Amino acid sequence: MTSATQTVLSLVVVLDKRGDRLVVWHVNVGRVIGLSRLSGAWVVAADDAEVIGALTAGYDVVWCDGVAEEVATTAVVDLDATFAAARAEVEAVDALFTEYQAAQSNKPIRPEWPEFVHPAQARQAPCAVDEIVYDALVLARGIADLADAWSDFESLRAARHFLVEQGGLAARPLPLVVR
Repeated sequence: MTSATQTVLSLVVVLDKRGDRLVVWHVNVGRVIGLSRLSGAWVVAADDAEVIGALTAGYDVVWCDGVAEEVATTAVVDLDATFAAARAEVEAVDALFTEYQAAQSNKPIRPEWPEFVHPAQARQAPCAVDEIVYDALVLARGIADLADAWSDFESLRAARHFLVEQGGLAARPLPLVVR
């Protein structure tokens, strides 16, 4: 992947070891680029270190069962902590909105912040999906949904001048917490 592409995409790699196979799913958790957040999927031999390395090198990963196997990666994403960090940021911004609103004579209307759903509680995959990729697809879709909700939140935050100090002018990617 070129560095120009890397500046646009912020990928998380969902991994699921199924016997002698490894399911790999790329999810863009960065800014919306007009394409699906689910940006690539592969089923490879679990012992093919070269291919696995090419698909995971430099990216943070999430394992479907939560158990990290021996794959060289940047870091493992803690989905619980990531979800909590995103919700905490919404709460912090909402508190700033409340402070601003209290100080104004002409009360601005509170935005309808998006609802965040934990990726592990995501909607199910279509029933026509092969069993080997099912768990990875469901988790990848859950992460994509969280990234979409975060993107919606960031659009609302960045559009209000009094909330720009809480994160800047530009929309930020989903705040991943890694271990």
